[in-house]
Amino acid sequence: MATDQTILIVDATESQDQILQNGPFHHISVSPNGSYVALYTGDGKVWVIDVKFQQKLSEYDSGKLDEIPLDVQWCGIDSVVLVWEDEVHMVGPAGAALRWYYDSRVNLVPEMDGIRMITTEKCEFLQRVPDVTKSIFEFGSSSPPAGLLEAVGHLERKSPKADDAIQLIRPSLPEAVAACVQAAGHEFDVDWQKQLLKAASFGKSVLELYNSDDFVEMCKKLRVLNAVRFYEIGFGITADQLERLTPDKLIERLVARQEHLLALRISDYLSLPTDKIYIHWACMKVKLSVDDEDTICRTIVMKLSGKRGIAFDEIAKSAFEEGRGRLATQLLNYEPRAGRQVPLLMSMEEDEIALDKAIESMDSDLVFYVLLHLKKKLPIATFFRIINDRPLAYSLIETSARNIDTELLKDLYYQDDRKSDGANVILKESLMQENFTTRIDKLKLASKLLKDSKEHALDSSALEESIKLLTMQESLERDVFEETFVGLSLNDTIFKLTRLGFHPRANKIRSEFKMPDKRFWWIKLRGLVAKREWAEIEEWSKLKTSPIGWEPFFNECLSAGNTKVASIFIPKCKNLGHAERINMWVQCGMIVKAGEEALLAKDYNSLEGLLPKATGAAVPEIQKMMQKLRPGR
Repeated sequence: MATDQTILIVDATESQDQILQNGPFHHISVSPNGSYVALYTGDGKVWVIDVKFQQKLSEYDSGKLDEIPLDVQWCGIDSVVLVWEDEVHMVGPAGAALRWYYDSRVNLVPEMDGIRMITTEKCEFLQRVPDVTKSIFEFGSSSPPAGLLEAVGHLERKSPKADDAIQLIRPSLPEAVAACVQAAGHEFDVDWQKQLLKAASFGKSVLELYNSDDFVEMCKKLRVLNAVRFYEIGFGITADQLERLTPDKLIERLVARQEHLLALRISDYLSLPTDKIYIHWACMKVKLSVDDEDTICRTIVMKLSGKRGIAFDEIAKSAFEEGRGRLATQLLNYEPRAGRQVPLLMSMEEDEIALDKAIESMDSDLVFYVLLHLKKKLPIATFFRIINDRPLAYSLIETSARNIDTELLKDLYYQDDRKSDGANVILKESLMQENFTTRIDKLKLASKLLKDSKEHALDSSALEESIKLLTMQESLERDVFEETFVGLSLNDTIFKLTRLGFHPRANKIRSEFKMPDKRFWWIKLRGLVAKREWAEIEEWSKLKTSPIGWEPFFNECLSAGNTKVASIFIPKCKNLGHAERINMWVQCGMIVKAGEEALLAKDYNSLEGLLPKATGAAVPEIQKMMQKLRPGR
């Protein structure tokens, strides 16, 4: 930054004063390689110093004290160019300078290897003469490349001196060939390009082994350069600039200037992809053509038919941006990739077409993407109307809503009159509710939905009973502290009440729900056994009949380890055979009672089987019984 008499180097954190004394400086220009700085002082001088502002390399006096130049730029890294309204100075090393005068204002455009000077009439390019060109064309040059160029001249004139010239440079012939190829690339004049390439071709024909890749590459490069330098195109770029720019970027510049034909020919010549050229041509056709939309569509499709990599969605987007929605829709029909069709259709407000295209692709992610867009955008009734006629879309919404949006799922079932499915959703919600009142309300709503359907009347009745049971369970929890009832089944509720000793409450619930006697007796028996209420169980043994029979009493008591109470119920098991009762006595450890059962049934074999099991006083008892039934007595 120039200020007063000096220059400051400034960054985000600090500034450094370079302590210069010859300011103010009106222009600062840094060389392309970042090594040098050109300064234009207030007394009309140009300083060239190193980038550290420590060493002045050259100084030039423009002689213009009262007129500040319009621009100061570098020409490569060798010279500085100053421009006034109609005058240009080029300052070289050691202060040497050249001057040009123009009839109009000159604009400077620095390039990597030179500088362009543009006026209203022409564009000129200044650059330092390349070393390889200098070695060939310098007056009196005796370099091998110059000798090779001279040899090809003799050859064209059919002079025998051609062979003599070749022999003189034969040791350096490979380097001479390479230099001629390189020099051809720096030439703008086509005749000199040809002459230098002829010299290189002549030289490599003499060599036994020579890699022609550089020669061939340069021929291709020059053909491209000459094509774009043609006055109708006007791209006056150099070979070095093309190397840095790359052919791909050159094609992009040609396309931007709508030189589509030349861009295609160069792409084909260099084996580059052409899809972007065709797409840009089609976009321009859409923007600039005055033909009707059907004609434009036919023209584009015929032109691009069979071409690889054509993205019709980009062309359609261009048509849409130009306000040609119908043409955009027509063009999208030729885009084979649904992933490209659908987003553009959505941006064009063609939502239903976008959904249909997504469904045709069978890409569930793409379909779901469209559905989410429609759900956010449309009223819920309109959204459901659209998906009702599309089974895949309906199925995706149903599956998704089941996992993440139960409200949407309920709305979906409601509009589709699927009352049982809606009731199931509400029922699941009720099971996840911690608030008791909310749970009951949801169960009532589910029951109401099912009641409207004759097919699910039984389900509705079951829900109503569940509501009644939950209400009772909530009341029990208020009365019985530190015990949980809500959520238990009817059987478990009665079992828990019996185990806790609340028999009247258990009987009341049994009456409310009209529980069958058999089930109630089973549950009560197990509850009493769990509570070890043996006295109550013994009172039951005094009854004449049992809805569940007496064998369950024996089994439950025996499982609980009370063989005494279990044995009370053996004589009451009249429906069992004597062999089963004998086994029951044995399980209770009462071998003598088992023997009496066998004796009563006159089953000698069973007595024999009991003898090994008998111990102590039971042994003679069993033997006496066996004597009574001994065969042949």
